Amino acid sequence: MSNDLSYQNVQDVVLNNDSAASAAEVHGVLSGLLCLNSQTDCDQWLEAVFGESRTNLNPAEHALLSALCETTRHQLDDFDFSFELLLPDDTLPLSERANALGEWCQGFLYGLGYRSDGADWPGESTEVLHDLLEISRLSPDSAGESDEVAYAEITEYVRIGVQLIRTELQQQPPSRLH
Repeated sequence: MSNDLSYQNVQDVVLNNDSAASAAEVHGVLSGLLCLNSQTDCDQWLEAVFGESRTNLNPAEHALLSALCETTRHQLDDFDFSFELLLPDDTLPLSERANALGEWCQGFLYGLGYRSDGADWPGESTEVLHDLLEISRLSPDSAGESDEVAYAEITEYVRIGVQLIRTELQQQPPSRLH
């Protein structure tokens, strides 16, 4: 993602508009919505995240979030594994990054409308979705080099898992979901 679409810039917009979600969570919601329907309108996402207060976004904030929406759509549509999770950079403590990863997974599951009650998801999606549910529940209390490696591996698993889900959902008739 470009520097303008940094985690901190999106987080500033989220905080400025009194959202209870984090930048990671709102990007997760967006990614889930786009996995279900690549034609999802950016304003549908903004409504899901901000509700009626989306109209309070100033033009620069709206432009930033619209750019994030289109960049994410492009990354998911390309199928070239360029998709990136919007997470804090590596300069922040591991506990904050791990917490953001859990929030990203929560947002993604929300965006998909995922229920763990046996919905009929295609292929390997069910297993990946269950894993994302577990990741969203992880405790972010960590420290140490081995935890850094584990965080990097889990983040990569989530990134690839989302692309797998996207591919399988695009090959699935919409009526089979939920």
